[in-house]
Amino acid sequence: MSKTLTNKQSTSFRKKLIATAVTSAMLGASSFALAQDDVEEVVITGIKASMQRAMDIKRDAKGVVEAISAEDIGKFPDTNLAESLQRISGVSIDRQNNEGSKITVRGFGSDFNLVTLNGRQMPTNGSSRSFEFSDLAAETVSGVEVYKTFGATRASGGIGALVNIKTARPLDNPGLKGSIGAKAVMDTTNEVGDDITPEISGIFSNTFADDTFGIAISGSYQERDNRAVNADIANWRNDINFQKAVADAGATVNVTDNRTDKSGHVYYPRNFGYGIEDFHRERTNGQLVLQYAPIDTLKTTLDYTYSKVDLTAINTGVGIYYNDSGSDARDVVIDENGTITKLTAAGDDFASNIRLNTSETENKSFGFNAKWEATDNLSFNFDAHKSTNENGGVGRGHNAFLILAAASIDRKTYDATAGADIPYMHVTFRPDGPGIVNGLPTAASYDSLFGEANLNINKSEVEQYQIDGTFDTNADTGITSINFGAGQSEIANRWRGYSTGQLPAGWYGGNANLFPDEVFKEEKLNGLTPSFSGGGSNVPFYHSWDFETNVQVLENGKWKNPEPWVWGSGASNCNPCVMRPDLNGNPVNDHLVTEETTSAYVEFNSVGDLVGMPLNITSGLRYESTNIEANSFQQDPKSIVWINQTEWSLILNEESSYTSVGGDYDVFLPSIDVSLDVNDDVVGRFSYSKSITRPTLNKMIGTTSVTSRPKPGERTGTAGNPDLKPFMADNFDLSAEWYYDEASYVSAGFFLKQVDDFIVDVITEKEVGNLRDPSQGLRAAQARAQLIAEGITPTDTNVINRINANAGTTGNVVQDNNDPLAKFNMTQPANQEQARFYGWEFAAQHMFGESGFGVQANATFVSSDIDVDNSSTDFQFALPGLSDSYNLVGFYDLHGLQARIAYNWRDTFLNGFGEGSTPYYTEDYGQVDVTVSYDLPFVEGMTVFVEGINVTDESQRVYARYENQFKSASQYGARYNLGVRYSF
Repeated sequence: MSKTLTNKQSTSFRKKLIATAVTSAMLGASSFALAQDDVEEVVITGIKASMQRAMDIKRDAKGVVEAISAEDIGKFPDTNLAESLQRISGVSIDRQNNEGSKITVRGFGSDFNLVTLNGRQMPTNGSSRSFEFSDLAAETVSGVEVYKTFGATRASGGIGALVNIKTARPLDNPGLKGSIGAKAVMDTTNEVGDDITPEISGIFSNTFADDTFGIAISGSYQERDNRAVNADIANWRNDINFQKAVADAGATVNVTDNRTDKSGHVYYPRNFGYGIEDFHRERTNGQLVLQYAPIDTLKTTLDYTYSKVDLTAINTGVGIYYNDSGSDARDVVIDENGTITKLTAAGDDFASNIRLNTSETENKSFGFNAKWEATDNLSFNFDAHKSTNENGGVGRGHNAFLILAAASIDRKTYDATAGADIPYMHVTFRPDGPGIVNGLPTAASYDSLFGEANLNINKSEVEQYQIDGTFDTNADTGITSINFGAGQSEIANRWRGYSTGQLPAGWYGGNANLFPDEVFKEEKLNGLTPSFSGGGSNVPFYHSWDFETNVQVLENGKWKNPEPWVWGSGASNCNPCVMRPDLNGNPVNDHLVTEETTSAYVEFNSVGDLVGMPLNITSGLRYESTNIEANSFQQDPKSIVWINQTEWSLILNEESSYTSVGGDYDVFLPSIDVSLDVNDDVVGRFSYSKSITRPTLNKMIGTTSVTSRPKPGERTGTAGNPDLKPFMADNFDLSAEWYYDEASYVSAGFFLKQVDDFIVDVITEKEVGNLRDPSQGLRAAQARAQLIAEGITPTDTNVINRINANAGTTGNVVQDNNDPLAKFNMTQPANQEQARFYGWEFAAQHMFGESGFGVQANATFVSSDIDVDNSSTDFQFALPGLSDSYNLVGFYDLHGLQARIAYNWRDTFLNGFGEGSTPYYTEDYGQVDVTVSYDLPFVEGMTVFVEGINVTDESQRVYARYENQFKSASQYGARYNLGVRYSF
């Protein structure tokens, strides 16, 4: 017979239980048992037990280490690993789709943090080296360790931190263990999916044959339906000469210029609108672990880990945009710092752009491990795994879109003069426009522009072999043990991109009659972002429509009176005439980057004393040699096509070009960790190490590519650099920790990082191949002169028509050799910069005696010697993600009732740079999460629980340069899980 107690229910065995808990934590167990001859088996679970285990890991570690342990098998503290990690001092998270996605540690973003699974480096989605935490179910995780300092035995690759995710191992926790759980997931943002979606999980572990053989099986399945709403400006452009462009177009503009310096910069918005995206996600996880220990000195482990995420997302974008030259401007207000806070322009359309993302991500990992105690003094550990990640679009692809619009705007206005969180949008339509009723568009108003479908197929493979050894000297002082090892890893990432290119859909040629009115539905536009002030529009609704139906209208030409250009119905410029990338044809690009790394290390562990205080020193050296090979096939562009005043395109070469380039580098990484036991409760630490972060693999591709829509003012491109060296950091840590009571401590630490060889994106204006600008050539100049002489406004549309009339042609204008070469802002990474980062971390954990109450609190303050000049339009170097943060957690755990409330806050931070070196800032954000569970007294092992994530409906805003230079606002919402768990 056995019974389960929470931490607070037993006091008579407290000291023995804690001693056993420490031993169990060191073995990596997620729960433990204490057997006495005269008592029943007592199993310790609960919040306090997990905090005690995490505290013990921190106290006994070499260097600065933080940990999170499962409260019990199958019960990790949060539903998402990233959301658990944000509770650790120095760790902040990035959110995607209102869910924790990636982590920032001490100001260093996801690409600067190496994430391993049971000590193994995992493949990642696409080109990034960062791990997507939302792909992995938290129920299968037994613990997470965050190493903020670096040692010779630990895998390299993270300047910010090394994060190791641990899963259950049966022989570490012998006996029959299991947990089965089910949740009803309720996302308050959902509008079109199911209001309640299921999540089920289970983990089973058992050992046999006198605990020499063990098996652990875990699995989970989750569905989630939700909506994400955002207001957005695509980008801000610098110093658009809109007044000259307006004059050249034969129009006038009223300008209110409030700049302090009338010769200073002017920042011009590209567009303004809303995005309404509905998601359906299915996530499947599974793991099988087999362990066999035939003799006391040998333990082998075979494991297979699987995860799959299927995602379908439909995004409706609605709003206004401004043309490339600024010639449509009619009324402009500029504030003191040069930001256009109100812009009224003429013409164009009230767009409805629907994008479809159907994608799939699949991870597989097969591994083997053997631990052998060769002698009393010598032990070895061998580990090998092969892991793959495949992700990409399916069906029509991860980015298939069709643009329809009410193409009869008279005037459109973006207005931020009220100083609200989100600007206001005002649109007036021409009364004679198709389907305009009482000044507003109807289903009959929507004409078609063009469509396109893109599909990427990415595959990442990791093969890794590692052998480690430990030699115990049996000495009580001096060098007590020596660790040594060597390893080999190969990472191969391949990216293939397929695209239909632009599929013409009439270019607003009067084709509204093609689409059935019943496909369109009025949706409320105002009130989409209740967490923010401002926003909204005088047009109180937008039209949603069925994506697949309208695509089939164009593919099949089956509605009313098909036009000859309709895809599949007659003569057309598209081939094949379907919105589906041809995976049997040549990809637009096909890149393969392979990285091979050989490593070796040695580490010495020493014990001594300093004026009578125990002193522990660990010093080591790690060597790594890396070789890079990058191979690419790519369809290079041969011509620029001028379609109309807002749309441009490329013609690609039919044959792909091939490139093969390579690079290599060697690094030596010394480290030393010193800990001093000032007394039984106080520990002081000092650490120094060198660490590296390798460049993302996509930056080492040896090709050049340019945007597929080369509009004037938006002509950009990228080039890789296989000779990139890794970021190199010198890390210093100094800290003190006071463990003053059971599961209670306070700590303070200072850290300093000197980072060299920072990789920065250098932007250079260049000509690319023979790409030429048809809008600036002799044909365009002749057409403009003729139009002006005839008293006709030389708009882009009129110029294109006159060029065709002069040449006796129709349609788009393709470059010729009399046009000037186009200039592109080409971005290429290079090792150029260095910077210093430093900060303080404070943490406290306290249990209020036997009351059942406890609290955790921590804060991190980060600074650097680099600053951003918001007024600059030139390249400048800065590290995105640097911010202060703090966390506060209160909990109660007694008599089977557990409750926890957590508040996490992150200050405003630079999240990156956009077009024209525009800095973007994410405003400060705080979130409250609540969990409550109760162990049913009448069903042993049964727990009911409720979880609330972001219960106060916090949302997030981004601005560019200045707070009134609106960039985006993301409307989040609360999620609630109601569930039951049975453990045995």
